[in-house]
Amino acid sequence: MISRIAGLMVTAAGVLALTAAPSSATAPVEPSCSTLANIPCAWHQLTDNGIVGSAQISAADSQLTTLRVEVKTQQAWGSPWVTVASATLTRNGSVQLSTPAVTTRLRSLVCATGGPAEQPELQTTSCTSPH
Repeated sequence: MISRIAGLMVTAAGVLALTAAPSSATAPVEPSCSTLANIPCAWHQLTDNGIVGSAQISAADSQLTTLRVEVKTQQAWGSPWVTVASATLTRNGSVQLSTPAVTTRLRSLVCATGGPAEQPELQTTSCTSPH
């Protein structure tokens, strides 16, 4: 009887491992971002050290491009969003960037602002949904 129970436990563990492995192995690190030039794409990553805000923007190799990504938190519903981590990079062409990790239990979102560095009026901002 004990050997049957042990056999069922091993089988159940094997099935569980097989069903869990594909989804975690194929989970994307970044979302499917638009390839439209000068439209930033933002996302968050949960790591062992907290939330990391990441973003990318596509641009022509000859364009001086700036990208700023921010992790923002909100103390209570309706209160202002406060930037708790950010990173900025300006260089020619496409840019991908991440913030330092932030540990928080507050509502948070990630925003990215980017576009032509020499034409700030053409820069756009996109944000994730709060989580």
